[in-house]
Amino acid sequence: MGCRGNRFSLVLHCLLLAIIASVVSEHEYCDKVYRINGNSIEFPCESTKNIYISTQRYIARHVMPVRFQYDGNRCIMALPRLRHGVPTTLGQIDLNKPSCYAHIKPYPCWAYQEEGNCNSLQSVIDVFADVKRILWVLDSGITNFLEQPIKRCPPQVYAFNLANDKTVKTIDLSDLVKPSSRLQYLVTDYNELGHPAVFVSDGDGALLVLDVNSNKQYRVVLPRAISAGCGDSDVLYLMLIPKPKGQSLVVFSYLCGQKVYSIKAEHLRNGKGSSAIVELGTKRRHSVFLGTDGGSGVVLRYRGEAELFLWDTEQPYRECNFVQIQNADECRLSTHVGVGKNQHLLSLASNLGDFLNNTSGVGGASSRLKYVCKECDDDCY
Repeated sequence: MGCRGNRFSLVLHCLLLAIIASVVSEHEYCDKVYRINGNSIEFPCESTKNIYISTQRYIARHVMPVRFQYDGNRCIMALPRLRHGVPTTLGQIDLNKPSCYAHIKPYPCWAYQEEGNCNSLQSVIDVFADVKRILWVLDSGITNFLEQPIKRCPPQVYAFNLANDKTVKTIDLSDLVKPSSRLQYLVTDYNELGHPAVFVSDGDGALLVLDVNSNKQYRVVLPRAISAGCGDSDVLYLMLIPKPKGQSLVVFSYLCGQKVYSIKAEHLRNGKGSSAIVELGTKRRHSVFLGTDGGSGVVLRYRGEAELFLWDTEQPYRECNFVQIQNADECRLSTHVGVGKNQHLLSLASNLGDFLNNTSGVGGASSRLKYVCKECDDDCY
């Protein structure tokens, strides 16, 4: 009896230590908050900054990061030129620095940020880092989208090696797009031979396929039923669910669409369309798809609401299969969730409504990059 009692005490002690360690670990991540706004841009010197301000090439309130990719001790961020005065459209922040106000440095350098130069980035709308540490960047080529849109250059996909920040590939999408195209998201998958394919969502009702190794490009037109009930400006979300032996899935859905769908990456590579699309479930409410957990999980929120949910794509798309992973942040809505340090989820959130309505302060959108925690502190500053 004494031995059993000692054994029980030991087990209880170990469980308590595990719980305490878990709480400490959770707090280690929950306490990290990187504050970002339009004043975060880091210029090479003060005189350069003054020139940008005087020529209206830098207007702090027009800057807002919308997407990111974690890479060790830094995050690469997409800052689309939705209005004029955004000096850098692809930036990086150092996560080693104190988690206070972050400084955004241009990625890979200032030379790549020149507006109007088609050898440079014009308006980056999405980024995706693959398993080989290649960063794929989707550049719409269109600036001032929320004002008077200007088509500066053709839409392009850039690939950078994150090991040395060198450009490894540039792909012109001119042959795949139409005048009505609305490029929005991209993901990349490798087949069993190690050859990459890039998939891009076009809100005009198609998935673009770039077979990088063979230099082949396809426009896979989606059935009209998929966009039923959606307007001309609706968003077509696109996510990659990695699976072994070339069986990865591409999950997609319109914001206002009634259903969620998937298609095998290998089918997209072969140019297959409606015959290969699988229905995953029906939506009761408009869902904003924010990213994945690096596995089979998709993170989402409801339109206009801040709570974050995780859906395991191994299960049908139903609310009963959603797990709430973060309570509401009253001030901000997440625009992207991705995997961060030690597989913990990171969320990028901002006062999106204020920015879109052009009612944010002189510093622009108030954005936060922080780890996803169930109890989310309400930080309105």
